[in-house]
Amino acid sequence: MPAMKIASCINGRHLTTRPLAGDDFQIVCILNGAFRITTLLCAIPVWVLIFQVRLSGTERMPGGQPFWCESEEIPDLWALYASPSAELQQNVSDSSFIDDDGLDDATVHQLRSMVIPFSLYLTVSLLYNILDIVLSLAIWNAAAIGTPVEPRGRDRALVSMVWIKLTVLNLLLFTVLGSGIYLTYSGRVYNYGCSSRDKQAVLQYESTIWYGLFSVSMAVYAVELLLWPCTIMNQVGHAIALQGRQTSLFRRLGRFLGDEEDTSCAQCIGCCIQCLRCLSCNRLGGGNIEAKHDLADAAIAFMNFMNAEVNFGIVLSDIYIAFKLVDRKHREMRYKLSKQARKDKKQTEKCEKGECGEESNHSNTNTSSPIDDVNFSVNYADIINRRVLSENDATDMYLLRQGARYSQYAQGVYKEYPRALLQAGLLDGGWGGLYSPWKPGDRDKHSLLSTFRLTEFGFRSTALIYANFTNKVVATPYCILLDEMERTLVVVIRGSVTLEDLVTDLQFTSIELNRVGERVGFDGRGKYGHRGMLTNSKWIYNDIHRQKIVFDILRDDKNNPYRDYNLVITGHSLGGGCAAILAIMFKPRYPNLKCYAFCPPGCTVSMNLATECDDFVTSFVVGNDIIPRMRGENIETLRYDFLETLARIKVSKIAAFRDSRFPCRNKDLEVRNKRILHARNEIPVTEYYQKLVSFRVNRENAFDRISPVETRLNIPGRVIHLIHFGVGDESNNRYVPYYKSRMFREIHVCLDSIQDHSIKTLSRVLPKVVYEYENASTAVSNDGDGNMSVQSENSFGGDISEEPWFVAFSFPRGIFASLTPTLLAIAAVCFSVIGNNLCTLFERRIADMPSSNMSYQEGYEIIDGVSYGLYFYAVQYLDEANEFHITQCNPYPPHVVNDDYVKAARAFSAAALIIGFPIVLALCLTSCM
Repeated sequence: MPAMKIASCINGRHLTTRPLAGDDFQIVCILNGAFRITTLLCAIPVWVLIFQVRLSGTERMPGGQPFWCESEEIPDLWALYASPSAELQQNVSDSSFIDDDGLDDATVHQLRSMVIPFSLYLTVSLLYNILDIVLSLAIWNAAAIGTPVEPRGRDRALVSMVWIKLTVLNLLLFTVLGSGIYLTYSGRVYNYGCSSRDKQAVLQYESTIWYGLFSVSMAVYAVELLLWPCTIMNQVGHAIALQGRQTSLFRRLGRFLGDEEDTSCAQCIGCCIQCLRCLSCNRLGGGNIEAKHDLADAAIAFMNFMNAEVNFGIVLSDIYIAFKLVDRKHREMRYKLSKQARKDKKQTEKCEKGECGEESNHSNTNTSSPIDDVNFSVNYADIINRRVLSENDATDMYLLRQGARYSQYAQGVYKEYPRALLQAGLLDGGWGGLYSPWKPGDRDKHSLLSTFRLTEFGFRSTALIYANFTNKVVATPYCILLDEMERTLVVVIRGSVTLEDLVTDLQFTSIELNRVGERVGFDGRGKYGHRGMLTNSKWIYNDIHRQKIVFDILRDDKNNPYRDYNLVITGHSLGGGCAAILAIMFKPRYPNLKCYAFCPPGCTVSMNLATECDDFVTSFVVGNDIIPRMRGENIETLRYDFLETLARIKVSKIAAFRDSRFPCRNKDLEVRNKRILHARNEIPVTEYYQKLVSFRVNRENAFDRISPVETRLNIPGRVIHLIHFGVGDESNNRYVPYYKSRMFREIHVCLDSIQDHSIKTLSRVLPKVVYEYENASTAVSNDGDGNMSVQSENSFGGDISEEPWFVAFSFPRGIFASLTPTLLAIAAVCFSVIGNNLCTLFERRIADMPSSNMSYQEGYEIIDGVSYGLYFYAVQYLDEANEFHITQCNPYPPHVVNDDYVKAARAFSAAALIIGFPIVLALCLTSCM
């Protein structure tokens, strides 16, 4: 980074290599390598053919012409040798290929005319391939100089090499293409070296594999030649198109549509949502979304986030490598937290047995994060306090048991309860319908437990007494349950499922609760909530008020059998945030109310309101769940961490890429990260880092201006954070529950951040934690941490040592493990290729004529011997005119039946070629890629 400037353009602009930076030219080298491999694979068979001709000591041309020429006049020498006849001898004597006069002058001229274009093409193509390979290796080494933000003269060296590629080598490449075209032209003019009497020579040659290989190599050369001019013209066109563009895309779109800039952005987001609706065949909803109104918050936030005046010149490879390294840093943090969770769990057990001292107690009740987090906002101080929940503490066990039970309800409201009601024919209006089996006046006559019971879901004492599954941007599905065992009336709110729910999540503007507080009976001045969740909470509150369900069931009447029941509100994800706000609204009327919010968004209520609801709102968060971490500060922190990671890289990008791709054990993460990244206090001062510092200061000021500290939203209530520590497969995964501050300051870039948000994961983890707490014998007993793991796709591997990359015969696993099979494979391929094509593997010398009945005739030479190959045979005879022996290779006639030895030899030769060639490709290159 940034993209290299290779030439000046219009109005002070430059022709750059975007989307590639200087240290990305190894990608170009790999592309060139693919071109070279293709062309060499097409040329090597031709060179092997020439080598075989020279090795056999004869021209592999029956009748003195190429093998693609017609050869019906060539006699069957095998038949002549085995059982000659007078007619065959006469044909032999009349055949032109053994005529002393040789070929006619026209044919000889055509053969000689093909030599120049053929030699020119082979010579120029060979020269180009060699020079391009040498230049690619030079570019590869130059691109590995420096770091992504510190070129150290890399670009200066690369620019000269790029110009050599664009001028000298492209000119040579143009010559290669021209010589190939000239070769094709000459071949068609001179009948590809065949006799002028052969009318089908051109068609026969252009249907052979040799012409196919030639065509492939020509196509590769053409693509390679056009690639660079197209890239340059694209850059020039882009530079011209940028002239006079001083406004953003959304502003130009707004002028076109006659709207404001934020409205245009909202419409673009709305179009994306409608595309998702079409792709899902309307299964995700989205028909009730008004982009201009519903997506205004998301549009404003998006434009504020993208409104950065600093241009860092980041390219695609920088984004990839930065996210890979950020993910690995987060893995290191998760691994350290897992180790800390294991130690805290053991320490808590010792303390409960009276075996811990004062220092241990203090360390257990206040555990700081083991990672040096980046706190983006300078106006916000966060002290992370953690305490492990104890199985001997009644309050801790009560919260865990309640969370385990109500998490099952939060899971059922997604699909299980509406599906059961539909199957029973009790839900009016389909999936978005209403279930209300009784009227207000009937409550005293009939028990509410006579309504739909949840027996099939394992809750015999729980009845579903009301459900409203209306789903709009301002309405969230919910149901009301009556739990006779816990003596509670439970309001269960569903989380995000449809596109309408997504739009509700995106309405994250802070709204003051003063008007809501005046209506329901609490002081909402200076207290803020999530706009979308507040709107849906008010809809649920009004719907409950219209139905008079909660108020009538919990009315204070001595004749009411449910008057001593308590109200519980619960939900997951979006439902968890709505449950917390709804609990705040019901709290003045029902002081004993409890709320259990599972994985609620991290931008639900302001800090002062979140603190006030500690006594009745409990939020459960699993592992690396991303939703409780979704706050404006955390998104800014993630971006800054991403940009800072690029500045911290102290090796070349290709070295960082290789290191990030190589498997790494969790216990090696700290060492590996230190080897790749500078410490934060050791970042070298470069132009990029100076821009980054300026960018951070500007963003902090802008963020404080847009989102004052008092209006920033947080996760509600007290937080129980379930931290994972594993001892192998998923069945043995275990979690330690912590009381944690409601602030999650980091967003983890990993797959677990999505999986941990699933209600299925939480409803499985919480009962398991309760079971382990109730059965103390399953406590952690292994003192070592060697088997501890963090769930990740790269949580395996061995010890790491420096190894070369993309180097032939690098011996990554020892010299005998790589060199020996490679040499054997090369030998097998060579012997197989030679054996399959030679006709002189075995020779038989004869001292007499093949048959006593054969008489010497003029024009016939006495056969001296016969040679055999796997697929060809040869007849050797003496040319008396020139006084030297001639060997004529020919394929076996169709009537010749080979014995089992020849068939076995052919099979072994084919097997050696099929097995040996892939081994050569695999082992000649390093296995560290």
